[in-house]
Amino acid sequence: MLEYIENLKQRPEGPNGRSRAKRIEKGGKCITGLLEWTPNSPEKFLNWLEAIEERLPTRDGRPEEAHTLTINGIFRQGPRTAIFYECTESPIDLREVLVRVPRPPNDVIRELARTIATQVRSLHVHFKIHHDALRTASFVFLCTRPFNYTRPYLLDLARPAFPDIYRHPEYRADGQSTWFYQVWALMMILSEIAEWLPIDSPSGTDKEGLELLKRKLKRKRLVTSGEWKSALSPKVFAHGFGVLEADRETLETYSRWRVKKFYDELCELLLCPP
Repeated sequence: MLEYIENLKQRPEGPNGRSRAKRIEKGGKCITGLLEWTPNSPEKFLNWLEAIEERLPTRDGRPEEAHTLTINGIFRQGPRTAIFYECTESPIDLREVLVRVPRPPNDVIRELARTIATQVRSLHVHFKIHHDALRTASFVFLCTRPFNYTRPYLLDLARPAFPDIYRHPEYRADGQSTWFYQVWALMMILSEIAEWLPIDSPSGTDKEGLELLKRKLKRKRLVTSGEWKSALSPKVFAHGFGVLEADRETLETYSRWRVKKFYDELCELLLCPP
C-alpha cells in the first residue's frame, strides 16, 4: 500500500511535468527522487499503481520487458498530486534526448526504436497493462557515459490521456482502455525517433482540437507515404498504422494473441534497414 509523503523538498517543475525532490524521513534520512505531477486525484489511480508495483520490474528483469522506477509514495500539494519515484540521478526523457543529443547512426536509431517497441509490446503481452498516456517523454534514461539507449524506464503512470499528438483520434474518455490507443501512441513515438525530432504541439488557441486532428492525420499520411525517408523501414509505419485502418468495432474483437502477433511483426520490421 502506497503511503502519503509529508516532509519533502522540491525543485521547480519542468516542462515534462516532473521535478527533482528529496524526501526527509524521521531521523533525518533523505531519499532523492523524482516527482511526477498529475491533475488526477489519488482515488483515480491508486489501484492502477498497485498493479504497476506488482507487475513491472524496477531492477533486473528481462531486457525486453518494460521497467519503471521504484515508487516511494504519493505527495499532495493543495489540489495537486504527484508520484514520488526513487532516483538518485537526474534522468533525461526521450523527448529531451531527441532535442539535446546529436543524431546517432541509423543502426543506433533502429536499436532504440526496437527497444521502445519491444517494451511497449511487453505491457500487453507480459503484464496485461494498457498505458493510455504514452508519449515520447514517458521514457526516461539515466545519464550514463556512454549513453545507454537500451535501458529506458517507463513513467507517466498517473498521467491522464491529454489531447495531444499521441492520443488516438477516436479516443473516448469513458475510462475504458483498449490496446489500439497504445499502438497509435507508439507509432507517433517511433516516427519521432526515426526523424530524430520531436513533433511540436499546436498552440493553445486550438480549443476545439481541429488543428491537432489535422496534424495527427497529416503525420500519419507523411510517414506512410513512399516519399518519407528516415532511419526506419517504411514497412514499419505501413504495418503499424495499417492495422489501425480497421474500424473500432473490429479492433475491439482482436484477441490478446492476435495483438501479440501484430507486435511481434512490428518488432521484426524494426530490424530491417530503410
